Amino acid sequence: MAPEPTDEIRIEFDAQQKLVGDLPPVKCGFCGTPSRGKLLHQGMLAGGFGWNCPCGARGLHAPLYDLDELYEDVLVAWGLDSRTPDHAPAVPVGESGLLFASYVDGDSLLAQLFAEARQQRAQVAATRIVAQFVMPGHTPPAWTWDVLWARPRPLG
Repeated sequence: MAPEPTDEIRIEFDAQQKLVGDLPPVKCGFCGTPSRGKLLHQGMLAGGFGWNCPCGARGLHAPLYDLDELYEDVLVAWGLDSRTPDHAPAVPVGESGLLFASYVDGDSLLAQLFAEARQQRAQVAATRIVAQFVMPGHTPPAWTWDVLWARPRPLG
């Protein structure tokens, strides 16, 4: 059973789809402290959303259905070493050679991602939030997001 959302946030954009103001805070997946939001700028996570907690945890919005593409960048964004996940390679669809289809087992990849982070001495957690985008002239339905958290363990 999926956890209940811990927060509901409103993310506002202007007519050019640029973020207006700061990304709202969400509760840390470890200590519950409101964590400062930030726009991400690296790799496949560029343009996405993350949160930093004073306890040292980093949270990332990472849809489980995209973990096959985000896996390595999530580890890097957490401050860990990048690793490639173990999953079936994508296969071409039709004759185009451009499109690929593969089933993504998000729960399995999440378990693999968390196991990798633990091997690198990080603590991990997952929370859910409800995110509402607000744009001039259009407000789409709210989304329920997975936020994946990691916090390095102190050495020693």
